[in-house]
Amino acid sequence: MRVFLINPPADNGVKQVREGRCMQRAGAWTAIWTPISLAYCAAVLRKEGVEVKLVDCIVDETDFDGLEKDVEDFKPDLAVLNVITPSFLSDLSTVQSIKKVNPEIKTAVIGIHGTALPDVCFNEDALLDFVVRGEPEYVVCSLASAIKNRTNFSEVDGISYKEDGKIIHNRDSMPVANLDDLPFPAYDLINHEKYTMPFTNKKFLLVATGRGCPYPCTYCADHVYYGKKMRLRSPEHLVDELSFYKKEYGIEDFLFWSEGFTLIPSVAKSFVQEIISRNLRIRWVCNSRVDNVDKELLLLFKKAGCTAIGYGVESGVQEILDKVKKGITLNQIREAVVLTKDVGIDVVAHTIIGLPGDSHETINETVNFLIDLDVDFTQFYCAVPFPGSPLFKEATEKGWINTGDWRMFEQNFSVLDMPGMSAVEIMKIREQAYRKFYFRPKTIFKTLKRIRSFKELIKLKSMIGDFLKWF
Repeated sequence: MRVFLINPPADNGVKQVREGRCMQRAGAWTAIWTPISLAYCAAVLRKEGVEVKLVDCIVDETDFDGLEKDVEDFKPDLAVLNVITPSFLSDLSTVQSIKKVNPEIKTAVIGIHGTALPDVCFNEDALLDFVVRGEPEYVVCSLASAIKNRTNFSEVDGISYKEDGKIIHNRDSMPVANLDDLPFPAYDLINHEKYTMPFTNKKFLLVATGRGCPYPCTYCADHVYYGKKMRLRSPEHLVDELSFYKKEYGIEDFLFWSEGFTLIPSVAKSFVQEIISRNLRIRWVCNSRVDNVDKELLLLFKKAGCTAIGYGVESGVQEILDKVKKGITLNQIREAVVLTKDVGIDVVAHTIIGLPGDSHETINETVNFLIDLDVDFTQFYCAVPFPGSPLFKEATEKGWINTGDWRMFEQNFSVLDMPGMSAVEIMKIREQAYRKFYFRPKTIFKTLKRIRSFKELIKLKSMIGDFLKWF
């Protein structure tokens, strides 16, 4: 049994991050993330004796012709594609390329888009065989076993498929109860040299710390994929993984990937204490809610190698935060930012432009709020009604969505024409927000101070190029 795991080619040169709720251009962070979902699937399959191949067409810059050659060489029984909303049509066209080589190869897609809209996937491409809904690892493994043993697909939980022209949705699969049971992602299948951090240009890996989020934020579709029940890995298992990567690959930089690394502060504390007790010298970045941190925890983070924290600020206006059910206050944002900067950790503020209730005035308030906080970096995302999110449901019911072109459903664009603010206005004010925040002498000087070598200067030039493309 052979399974080919594929991060599809870039759509017209646009390189996308395809991990869970994180569906955005690589240029948003001037870095391409390691394909952790596919690597986890590969590890689980390999544990069951399945021969696997993983190709990340994004970093390898493999086009469809090159991918067809890879398919022809590997001769898989099943090809699994990571598919996201903004590159949906291009990603799905990979099925055509695979079937062109051999129509007998079974094809399956994973990701939030397929989980939320399985029927749309089949209606768009009649050659697609399966949609994997929800967490993919064990479902893909069960599907591969069913194909190998020629058993009835009705026995595979978590898949949708077509039979006699009818779309069949099997019952949902159970989420992984104990994340420590998952083997480490099969990162030996990727080229580590092609995944590097901004500024330092050092190799890094994505490391999952947990899954699921109980919070009801209306713009997020993550619960469709990982559910609302929070599951965290044990500190010992997580640090074992970090130690393995440092010893095996010489990698010391990591991006902790989860819905919220600090959702249970006591567990986050135990994790960093485990790093400290083992004297593991690494550098890492994580995300957090602003209401999950205090000075004691942040001091431990700094001691354990944390260099930056991304906070979900979303808006600098309390009314907007309440409307999207964020569950935080402006005072909590201020306190978290001040504490984080005081201990010497960089702050990245994630904000969203064009949320329901937003106006030119509220967006300007948000920009001024961030400038006043003096955060190190900020992302101004457009509010995107991703399928599966409450915002998608609301926007659909109220007729706000102005296009059926999935390529526009990404955080560089707005597709929402809402009362009092059009999509065009949202994108224009977003551009102004970036200029107002970043094109300040203080911000430019702080950025230049980060450059320590000519090599990093070259990297900065590339980052600036990516940044300017946003405009």
